[in-house]
Amino acid sequence: MTASLQPESKSSSRRALLAGALGGLGALAASAIGRPGPVRAEGQAVVVGGEYLDATSVTKIANLTNSNYVLQGSSSSGIGVVGDSTSSIGVLGFSNSYIGVRGSSNAVNQPASLGWSSGDSTGVQGYSGGLAPAAKAKTGVYGYAAQDNFSRGVTGESPAGIGVYGISSTGYGGYFGGKVHTTAWYEMSEIGTPAAPLANRARLFLKDNGAGKTQLCVRFATGAVQVIATQP
Repeated sequence: MTASLQPESKSSSRRALLAGALGGLGALAASAIGRPGPVRAEGQAVVVGGEYLDATSVTKIANLTNSNYVLQGSSSSGIGVVGDSTSSIGVLGFSNSYIGVRGSSNAVNQPASLGWSSGDSTGVQGYSGGLAPAAKAKTGVYGYAAQDNFSRGVTGESPAGIGVYGISSTGYGGYFGGKVHTTAWYEMSEIGTPAAPLANRARLFLKDNGAGKTQLCVRFATGAVQVIATQP
């Protein structure tokens, strides 16, 4: 006698087949979640967490209605916005009538803007007019302007304090490779007699003569000290 397939057996087989298919789809979805998505290219929508490595034109977001931010990057402990380039400018700021790039900080011990040259070149460079000059080696800040006789590479201004302040513990606090002009007086403080300078140089200084009087002196490379004037 030949056994016939019962309806209950057919129903069980269909349920098993459907369950297996759904299980396979679930496994496929789970594995897709763990894999990085495909690299997006030209014309696709920008989404959070996406990578766009094949773009060939500018991605522009504009606000022509009000003065609100157009694009903002924010982080609780990291960097808000990063710009990177292997052969050109990492971040470019431009404005027709205002500031191109502005740095601001509320920290009491950190700078608002920081320029760092890891290749021992110029950390921060500013120039006025014409083409940018070549950066200077081992320079923190380099300012350049060459329009005319009134051009100023660096201007420091303080209504009541110090316009430019240079400090060096063993070198020169200020060094000038050209003429020096002042529209006011030149003031010095008394110091001990300095060491003799190198050949063909002299050191002008003030010292106490031992009796409470200030003397204006000069010391030559030979070591001789000449008193120019003594306080009356």
